[in-house]
Amino acid sequence: MSTRHLFVLVGMPSSMRDLLGEGQLRKLAHAHPRVQVEMVYEPAQFATRISHADVAIVQARFRFPPDVLRPDARLRWIQVVTAGVNQVLTPELVTADHVTITSSKGPLAPLMAEHAVMLMLALARNLPGYLHSQAHHVWSRQDYVIPFMMQLFRKTIAILGVGGVGGHLAQICKSGFGMQVLGMARTSRGHPHIDRYFQRSELPTALAEADVVALCLPLTPETVHIIDADTLASMKPTAYLINVARGELVDEEALIHALQRGRIAGAGLDTTTVEPLPEESPLWTLPQVIITPHVAPGTDGMGKDVVDFWCENIRRFAEHEPLLGVVDRHTGY
Repeated sequence: MSTRHLFVLVGMPSSMRDLLGEGQLRKLAHAHPRVQVEMVYEPAQFATRISHADVAIVQARFRFPPDVLRPDARLRWIQVVTAGVNQVLTPELVTADHVTITSSKGPLAPLMAEHAVMLMLALARNLPGYLHSQAHHVWSRQDYVIPFMMQLFRKTIAILGVGGVGGHLAQICKSGFGMQVLGMARTSRGHPHIDRYFQRSELPTALAEADVVALCLPLTPETVHIIDADTLASMKPTAYLINVARGELVDEEALIHALQRGRIAGAGLDTTTVEPLPEESPLWTLPQVIITPHVAPGTDGMGKDVVDFWCENIRRFAEHEPLLGVVDRHTGY
């Protein structure tokens, strides 16, 4: 076994440093006795140091100069700090087959599933209406109960993307709410909490059955605008759309049109096509829409869970063991 020390360069904005916390960053700095970890918080610093690194742990804004992706360069593994990799997966990186890519989809999956459930419940129980009444000191029941509240118990959810996030969401919906769970997955099958899988060609039929449609898909060329005017037209007028994945999965203009005309009952969006969501977007003021600013993975335990995952992968890399969260660079997840 090689005893050569390995160099891991971590590129993340200072806001993420604050989110993870100094204690977790110290743990990352001592992930393995044969690994040196250096952290930088500006893309310019990252660009000057990356040619010396065996490993990079990166957020999307930190880019790789073309020369560090050549086979004769030192870099051999990239750990993406997010669950999705679409913003990092450049054409140059896709062709650099000698560089393994992993994402943080493992530790973030339960957190994102919880956020999806929060949006589902808030819409189903008309939480925005009650918060509006509270803000105006109004005790009102008749204005919000019927027909504005829906029970989730024994309803049907269609989960698009039964990976880590979708799998956790399926478990919560089946075990917690007794829902019928329909799932769309490109490769995985046999999840114990999926009642029925459906193919992409069967999407309109599945959406017509669903009371909730949850997007847990990676963003790839094949999934851009998977929710468009046609698929929205397939949904029940009483159904909710939940998106905790990527904004570009939804044709936003078609969604706004459907919401304005009551084609669907509402939407819970943790992500939008343009982020931050432009001030002039109608999504801000539509009463049946809940917007959260791409915070689904955020929680008090996020720092520990994510850093533990990175540390375990660093240990595995140093000990020549298989890495966790490996991304298929050609499918994008």
